[in-house]
Amino acid sequence: MPLAKIGENNELQMHKLLRRRGKDMFEQEISGDSIGRKFYIQEKGKEDVEAPHINFTAQNLQMMPELRILKLDNVKVSGKFEGAFASLRWLCWRRCPLDFSAENFVLTELVILDLSWCKLTEDWRGWSDIKMEKLKVLNLTGCSDLLLTPDFSGYKDLEILILERCSHLVKLDPSIGNLKRLVSLNLKFCSQLNRLPVELGCTTALKELFIDGTSVRQIPISIGNLKQLEILSGLKCFALTHLPSSICYLAALSDLSLDGAKISELPSSLGELLKLRRLSLRDCRYLKKLPYSIGEMGSLEELDISATSISELPDSIRNLKSLVVLRMDSSFIRTFPGEIGTLNMLEELHASWCRSLKGAIPGDIDGLHRLRSLTLGHSSISSLPPQIFTISGLHTLDLIQCNEIEELPKLPPSLICLRVSSKRMKAIPLLEDMKELEELCLSDGDLKARMIGEQSFPISFPKLRKLELSLSQVIKLKFVLTDIPPLERLKTLTPPGLSCRDVSELPNKLLAFKLYHSAVEEIEGLEGLEALKRLDISNCKIQNLNGIGQITSLRSLILSECDDLSLPDLSNLKSLKVLEIIRCKMISQIEGLEKLTSLEKLNISECPAEKSVQIQDELKRVMARFPVT
Repeated sequence: MPLAKIGENNELQMHKLLRRRGKDMFEQEISGDSIGRKFYIQEKGKEDVEAPHINFTAQNLQMMPELRILKLDNVKVSGKFEGAFASLRWLCWRRCPLDFSAENFVLTELVILDLSWCKLTEDWRGWSDIKMEKLKVLNLTGCSDLLLTPDFSGYKDLEILILERCSHLVKLDPSIGNLKRLVSLNLKFCSQLNRLPVELGCTTALKELFIDGTSVRQIPISIGNLKQLEILSGLKCFALTHLPSSICYLAALSDLSLDGAKISELPSSLGELLKLRRLSLRDCRYLKKLPYSIGEMGSLEELDISATSISELPDSIRNLKSLVVLRMDSSFIRTFPGEIGTLNMLEELHASWCRSLKGAIPGDIDGLHRLRSLTLGHSSISSLPPQIFTISGLHTLDLIQCNEIEELPKLPPSLICLRVSSKRMKAIPLLEDMKELEELCLSDGDLKARMIGEQSFPISFPKLRKLELSLSQVIKLKFVLTDIPPLERLKTLTPPGLSCRDVSELPNKLLAFKLYHSAVEEIEGLEGLEALKRLDISNCKIQNLNGIGQITSLRSLILSECDDLSLPDLSNLKSLKVLEIIRCKMISQIEGLEKLTSLEKLNISECPAEKSVQIQDELKRVMARFPVT
């Protein structure tokens, strides 16, 4: 029954119990017997002092015989409750008191008991005095005073037991083995728990076991009895050093996550987990190899060995016909798996920051017809095979800081994100027919090694949103405007290190233009950037910004270390909110500065204009409009 509802005449109607309880509370306040929360302000600041518990008796429930859900917070129950909760299914009792004095507190129909964040101990009388034989869910999250779990013998039907963040829990009562219907056991971040009881192997209905963030050192051999276990999660279980060979008997296991464990070896029988779909060993830094039997896992879809000490994959890896995701980032992998092309279901291959990964990508990569993402950044690979062009579904290719690459083959037109940088790049790759490209990053990283002779780099990617260029071999950047409407989708231009002297055409819907470490001396067509909101130029040879005064949409203008730069009149930039000019030796005054009525931030430093009266006056005006609080 609802405690309050909207009546026929749109009036708020209150349940009699709520009205009576409010009246009682008011009378207690008047008499000086306050039952509400109390806050005390001490000399060192304001602190919450635990409020006295509100007393709740069976008489309060006489008008609610059909009560199904009851939520109590900081409430003490007392008196005789025989028959009071005949229909109660769900009891949420936060901050319940340690002293339990209720009689006949029989919850015959209770299914869910939530005692999370209570200061209960294993000696709490409620464990034995509350009768709840049909209980299926027990939530003790955050019960930090619990050192030992209670006797579970009376909860034969329990299916879900949550002990997450019971930070002082050191032991599970052996009676946990009596929970024959237990499906999920959550021990996440019980940081003091260093062992699991042998009796855990008796919970034969268990499907989920979470020991993430515990101090468990070993998993008991009896775990092999859990034939229905589907998820075994030990993320950040840093003390775990050993997996029993009996793990091979977990016939239903589909997800095994041991990220961060100290295990140095996996059981050779691991391959017998024929239903395993996900194996995550990320950050298992002591692990040096995978068992050869891993190739028997015909259902494995995701394998993560990132940040391990594994230097090579067993040849049997080619038998993982269901593998969809292979992650090897920051590992010691030296070469690609042999016959990688046989993994024809593979969609993602990640091997970034693999400093030991050298040589050419094998040509049979063309067998990866489903490959969508190939990330090899910060590795030492030297080349890609021409066959990569045939991977028609490739969306992401990341070769950033792959400094051994000298040239790239023709790339598939399906690419959405392409990131390539190499100090040894001899020629800019041909990027033809890339109509799907949204993000492009190209860099050779060495401005001093610029080739003699001019090169032009055309940009005609209709869906491009972000562009980063640092190409010492390019002296001309040209935006091809043969198809103007699609170019309106370009949002960001960031060409650091660009050595182009002529930027004659730019998309008129560009929102941000960033130019860093560039030899650009002049930019033509700025006045056409009608939607530009941010212009950021740093460490460039640019001499002027003609046309910038017409970009009335501009909100942020940041210029730094541009020694040859002078500014035009900025009077029309009525929307400009941020203006920063740092270490620009030629800027001695800023014409039109006083007309920038929307300015919220002004920073002029290490340039001749810094100490001018004009700048000082404008700084005062800005500070007056937006005082520092």
